[in-house]
Parts: sequence; structure tokens; C-alpha cells
Amino acid sequence: MSMGYGSNFAEVIEQEELEKLVPDELKDFLDVIDKDDECLEGVAQNIDDPDNVSVNVQEKYLKLRAAFMKKTRLELELRFHDSDDAGDCYDEVNGAFWSVDGMYQLSPAGKKMSKVIERKFFVTHG
Repeated sequence: MSMGYGSNFAEVIEQEELEKLVPDELKDFLDVIDKDDECLEGVAQNIDDPDNVSVNVQEKYLKLRAAFMKKTRLELELRFHDSDDAGDCYDEVNGAFWSVDGMYQLSPAGKKMSKVIERKFFVTHG
């Protein structure tokens, strides 16, 4: 199998902004990570694997996401990207980051054409 580039993107909210929106839930989440002797980077890499993240961390994560949804009507997700091993020096994220889904919706004209127009991603080299 050959190797190649793949494109990704994320709508990212900085943790400082998250602190302004859901300060208590974020603090609770970060505190339980610290209490469990874990780090945000490690949790971000394993958050979708219940065997590798404690129940306490999972519960606080879900509460944080619910509070963010209630406040913004957007979905929050903790994600991880290693630009050294699986990316490029021009990547705009590296390590743990907070991704937000639900930022955009199709216009009425876009909805009409959504069956025949497809978003495709590409990267350039050079």
C-alpha cells in the first residue's frame, strides 16, 4: 500500500476562549485529569476508547460537552494531532486541541444542489 498526503481541517476554539464560555465544567474536567495523573494530550489521544480513559474523566468530558452545547448550540470535541509523526511543519494544530462542529450550514441554494456537489479535499506539495 502506498503512502500519501491526506487533508484534514477543524474549526478550533482555544482553551482560553473555552474557559470564558464554560469555566466550571472545563475546570472540573481538567481537575479530574490531573487527579487521575493523566495529561490532556494523553486523554485527547484516547478519549474515544473507554478502556484507556477513566470513568471519571469520561463523565466530566460529557458534562463539559453538554454545557458547551447548551451555551452555544455547537458540538465540542477534544482531538489530537501529532504534526511530527503524522503531519507537516505547516499544520496549524499540534497536540491536543478543541474542535467545534456545527459552525456552518448550507444556504438554501446549496441545499438544492447538495446531491450533486461534493466537498473534496486536496493538498499540494512543493
